[in-house]
Amino acid sequence: MKPLHATRILDLTRLLPGAVCTMLLRDLGAEIIKIEDPSGGDYARSMPPLLDGLGAIFRASNRGKKSVVIDLKAEAGIAVLHRLVESSDVLIEGFRPGVTARLGADFEMLSAVNPRLVYCSLSGWGQSGPYAQVSGHDLNYIASNGLLGAERNPQTPGAQVADVGGSYVAVTGILAALLQRQQTGQGAYIDVALSEAAMPLALTAWIEAMAPPADENFISLRGESACYRVYHSADGQPLALGAIEPKFWANFCNAVEMPEWISQHTSRDQQPDLIEAVAALFKTKSAAEWAALLDDADCCFSRVISPAQLLDDPQIQARGMVGIAEDGLPWMRSPIRLGDDALDLEAAPAYGAHTREMLAIIGYAEAEIDGLIHAGVIRQAP
Repeated sequence: MKPLHATRILDLTRLLPGAVCTMLLRDLGAEIIKIEDPSGGDYARSMPPLLDGLGAIFRASNRGKKSVVIDLKAEAGIAVLHRLVESSDVLIEGFRPGVTARLGADFEMLSAVNPRLVYCSLSGWGQSGPYAQVSGHDLNYIASNGLLGAERNPQTPGAQVADVGGSYVAVTGILAALLQRQQTGQGAYIDVALSEAAMPLALTAWIEAMAPPADENFISLRGESACYRVYHSADGQPLALGAIEPKFWANFCNAVEMPEWISQHTSRDQQPDLIEAVAALFKTKSAAEWAALLDDADCCFSRVISPAQLLDDPQIQARGMVGIAEDGLPWMRSPIRLGDDALDLEAAPAYGAHTREMLAIIGYAEAEIDGLIHAGVIRQAP
């Protein structure tokens, strides 16, 4: 039995941060009720790449959830939401600050309906501060929190750092609030800012900037030290060297037959010339040749692989982390391995597939459901 098997979560978010958050919680056993609007629902449903007419990212991040379509701008729609809240444990929303208050669905209003409700707001900048109402996406958040500026040559990253970082922060906050509720009987409000969620990822860079080392012993984790950098092989392939500790650096130097480099490991003044020398050395062999030489040298060496190569990586294969389903959908399992972590690839829900079912569960009569559908307050899958 999974730890959240008796937990019902209402997901009012769109796109990636909320979807990944509730996917992780679903993989821990929670029932996820995805609340979608009548004008088409989550934008990710139609975002390319499409697989069988549905966004592949949507399908991958919404597996096993239930879709209920409600018009939250209608008074009767908010009444339906309140009925759902009565029997729910958690609500997650991703609107701009102030929107849920206008709808009649903020924490104060919903906690009056269910005092045990854990309520999590996911927003770009948080619920307060001068940026609270400013539009943004992942790139904006990491541009404004020091993470992108920690790069030697800032450029668009290959991942949604703040979005997914915010997902994990939200999961942590929700689990902590559920534990607190066991002790107090009361719900809680969680304010997650995506921009803040990514800040700890640049913690070492921030410390370096705020408190630069005063002595000559120096190791930078931002590519300013020869021992911790991305280099390129003779065939143009990127190679990662992370030989921070003296023993790993010595192992590298001995493996490449350059023992004279060992003493230069932490010398600030010698790093520029040392970086140039190491870069020139890596240019003398192909990536495969360097792997043959350094894979067993115990020096924190890795070839840089692309996302498309993950399926062929022996570590990823051994851990069963990613794969392709029979219908062609790429999947990635939760990295939270707790107890029964058997993979469940139940399909993402069709738009409104569970509207009638969920309203019946919370006590609506068939005639009431039909009336709400006729009025356009709710929708069900065709």
